[in-house]
Amino acid sequence: MRYSALTLLVPCALLLSACTTPVTPAFKDIGTRSGSCIAGGPDAVAQQFYDYRISHRSSDLTALRPYLSDNLAQLLSDASRDPQHQNLLKVDPFSSRTTPPQTAVVSSASTIPNTDARNIPLRVKLTQGSESWQDEVLMIREGECWAIDDVRYLGGSVHAPAGTLRQSIENR
Repeated sequence: MRYSALTLLVPCALLLSACTTPVTPAFKDIGTRSGSCIAGGPDAVAQQFYDYRISHRSSDLTALRPYLSDNLAQLLSDASRDPQHQNLLKVDPFSSRTTPPQTAVVSSASTIPNTDARNIPLRVKLTQGSESWQDEVLMIREGECWAIDDVRYLGGSVHAPAGTLRQSIENR
C-alpha cells in the first residue's frame, strides 16, 4: 500500500514542478534598432503612425523614421532617390488609395496570444469622406521597439504596382 501511494505521489510532484519552471522565450534575441522609436505596443505604435500621417500630410521620411523599421526606412530612402518610384511616393504609399485617409482605426493586438511574437499583422480601417477601406500593416519588433515593416494593400482600387509597399518598391 505504501509503494502504490509513492508511485502516485512522485509523478504528481514532477508534474507540479514542471508548472513552476520558468519558460524561456522562443526568441531570445529580438535584434537591435539603429534609430529612435515610438513607445508602446504594436497597435499603439501603428495608431500613432496613422494619426501622425493624417495630421501632417507630409512625405518627409525623416519625420516618419521613428515609426518605421530600419529596413523599410532604408528601402524608402533609396526609393526616394529613384525616379521610377516618384509616383508611388508622391501619393500615400502607406495606403492602398491615392486619396489620403481622414481617419484611421488600427485593430487591437490584445487578441494575439504570443507575447514573444516578432511580427504582427494588424488591420487598419481607413476612411475618406463616405468611403472606407481596410489595409494591413505589418509590425515587427526591433530591440524593445515595435515598428512598421510593410503595408499590404487590401483596399480595392490600389494605386501601387504590387500588393504590398515593399513589393511595389522592390519591383516584384
